[in-house]
Amino acid sequence: MGIISIQSQVVAGHVGNSAAVFALNCFGREVWPVPTVLLSHHPGHGGATGGTVPAELLAGLPAGLAARGCFATCEAVLSGYLGTEAGARLVEECLREARAAGASPVYLCDPVLGDDGRTYVRPEIVMKMHNLSTIAGIVTPNAYEIMLLTGAEPRTMAEALQALRVLQARGPGIAVLTSFEAAETPAGTLDIVAVDGAAAWRVRVPKLAQKFSGAGDVFAALFLHFWLDGREARGALANSAAAVQEILLQTVSGGGDELALVTARHQMLWPRQIFAPERLA
Repeated sequence: MGIISIQSQVVAGHVGNSAAVFALNCFGREVWPVPTVLLSHHPGHGGATGGTVPAELLAGLPAGLAARGCFATCEAVLSGYLGTEAGARLVEECLREARAAGASPVYLCDPVLGDDGRTYVRPEIVMKMHNLSTIAGIVTPNAYEIMLLTGAEPRTMAEALQALRVLQARGPGIAVLTSFEAAETPAGTLDIVAVDGAAAWRVRVPKLAQKFSGAGDVFAALFLHFWLDGREARGALANSAAAVQEILLQTVSGGGDELALVTARHQMLWPRQIFAPERLA
């Protein structure tokens, strides 16, 4: 069984597929990565080279995957930064091909649109992500992305839950707000909030004094892994938060500006602390 992961990729560093694939492989998952954008490194570091993968190349990939029988054994499709409408079309095509081959893949849509008040995709990609989120089984926006998808800008936990319910009502059974500081959240902490059916859960983690490019990509990938294992959001939320926290702590202690994925590979598998989910509804 395999996961088709459709998102950005870098040659050096750990963001997009260059983060998600390694993390999933460490947990024993077979992954078939499809790069929508191929860059030398994260553009936030400056001087990045590379660019968008041509639409005609992306469009031709499903035929090759079908020839190898990949779609019949596809258990999930994961999407992150798409960059162009061609990437969104590829997600839809892979889901159609897998279902036609007799598989029942879950689709996790990580709507990578922006962060910290800044949108870094074109308006048509925001609209495409609106559409993709309606066909997903799981959607994992950050606090800025949930505003782009719902029009709401939650400031309290009650408002965050309401925004997640809006997303959930459009199609996905599970919606996860991957980082949120509510007005009532204690200083020095962050909340990760998930709704799964009628239930709602919160995990509270320490807020670290560093920005981590790629952390959301790893979280989405590992949430998918743990959900596939247990088919429930509570455990996936707790386990993915614990694994990502180990990576972030290792990154801080190493003083680097890239996720310390390789160094933290053992701690990621056996975290020293599991954050107990608190039921909100």
